[in-house]
Amino acid sequence: MNKITVGVFSPNDPRPWVRSQNLDMMLRYEKFLVDALKKKGVNVIRGGEGLPKEDQLAWNTNLVRLHAQNIARANADAIIINEGSWTFPYDSRDAVAAFANALDNIDRGIARVLIYAYKDTQVPGLVAGMAVGGALKRIGLPYQLVYGKVDKDEKAVDEILRVLAFYKKRKDAASTAVAAIEKLKCQKYIAFGGMSLKMCTTTADVDYWAKNWGVSYEALDQSELKARALELIVWKKQPGASAPSKIADKRIQNAVDYLYKNKHGQFDFTSRKFPDINKFIYQLSFYYAAKDLFERYGATFGGIKCQDELSARDCTQCVTAAFMNNDIGPEGKSKSIYPVACENDMDSAMTQMWLYLLSGRPAGFGDFRDVEDGRLAIVNCGQHPPYFFGKSTENSLKKLDYAEYMGQEIFYDAGGAAVRGRTPGGETMTVARLARENLRYFMTATVIETTEVRKEDHKKYNLSWPIILGKLPVPDKQMIEMWPCNHLGFTYGNYLPHLVEMAERLDIGYLVYDETGRKHAKIS
Repeated sequence: MNKITVGVFSPNDPRPWVRSQNLDMMLRYEKFLVDALKKKGVNVIRGGEGLPKEDQLAWNTNLVRLHAQNIARANADAIIINEGSWTFPYDSRDAVAAFANALDNIDRGIARVLIYAYKDTQVPGLVAGMAVGGALKRIGLPYQLVYGKVDKDEKAVDEILRVLAFYKKRKDAASTAVAAIEKLKCQKYIAFGGMSLKMCTTTADVDYWAKNWGVSYEALDQSELKARALELIVWKKQPGASAPSKIADKRIQNAVDYLYKNKHGQFDFTSRKFPDINKFIYQLSFYYAAKDLFERYGATFGGIKCQDELSARDCTQCVTAAFMNNDIGPEGKSKSIYPVACENDMDSAMTQMWLYLLSGRPAGFGDFRDVEDGRLAIVNCGQHPPYFFGKSTENSLKKLDYAEYMGQEIFYDAGGAAVRGRTPGGETMTVARLARENLRYFMTATVIETTEVRKEDHKKYNLSWPIILGKLPVPDKQMIEMWPCNHLGFTYGNYLPHLVEMAERLDIGYLVYDETGRKHAKIS
């Protein structure tokens, strides 16, 4: 791994009669750890380096602060609390705080903590490690704990290295996370409609957003979308059910020409929900209406209720959401990315916004449809951005050719096209969801490795809907239990370290499983 700088903080019992018996043992166990790390290429800073022998272990408050400050001055990326035997937990907790507050860089106030307890059953090293863990947990400080003999057990060394590898990725992601938090303060959410389908998890506290994240908010009725859409086209009879007599907005005609006439995508008119191009033209008018209203109100992300008013009376908003989230518009030109969630799911849209700010790339909205044999299926009503119908390295414009416009399913009486596609295999993808537990925010996330989706797989799920399949680093049951609701956000790449860094700096909880299946958590 890229070289990480780690501080080793080794406390000791403040009672002189204990120290007189354990000092050599404690220093020997510390040396085992330091040597094992250095052998693996880790840059190690001992908090007590250069001090008198007894003071090389922090046995009083002044030494605790001195050791922690020594580690902080070296700009350590993480701190290891090294427990060789029983020590007083408050000292280790104080060391974590002193280290974090002494950092003179972007990490000030942030401590990436690993507790290492040496396995010697004749002394209470694990007891000390668990006591320190409990002390940190009581005040909401996250940590990892490793128990073993690094001088004899290579598995213990490997476990430490896996934790440090994630910490190094967090350190490398810190500046991007800080920049994303700054950009978050400039965002504005626009809601088209209210709660969809009585889903409690789609609502958010906009006052919390404003106070804690600096995010603004605007609420419009869905009728505003329709009103603007009807300004763009003159219809002979019923909109979408008849031919237009005049397409007043040339953007719509350009999109029809590019996607339909020039065959950049496939159209299937065999469904009664999608009998001809006219319904698609109506859907396009809603997309451009949304785009215009975003610009008019200065919005940067948002949600569309869709169900039931628009999906039952006019048309589904799959085309709107798919292309708002995309980096290429339906007329084949580059455009700004607007993270948009279906069903006006505000916390999903916020998740997408985080992923977009971190990656600079589209972030989609999906349903947690199925988990089977270690594989997650993300399948929903047709709004996956076309960006995800090809590889991350593939030309975004070319990906429009892979979209399939199919008639919608039974839930949407007014019909229209879903934007169907299949995400290719071999991609790392972050799946995440901001949610609330007992009204407190936390971030849930993991990564998947996408696998190929066959055309016949649509028969297993929905004939009209896009599909993402991906291998999970955690068991099926665990994945279901950890996920906070039915929706998720996704983007290409591994942004778990970035999400953890954002959560830490915004002081919210998180539950993240990295690519190795290791849990990283902070209480909400």
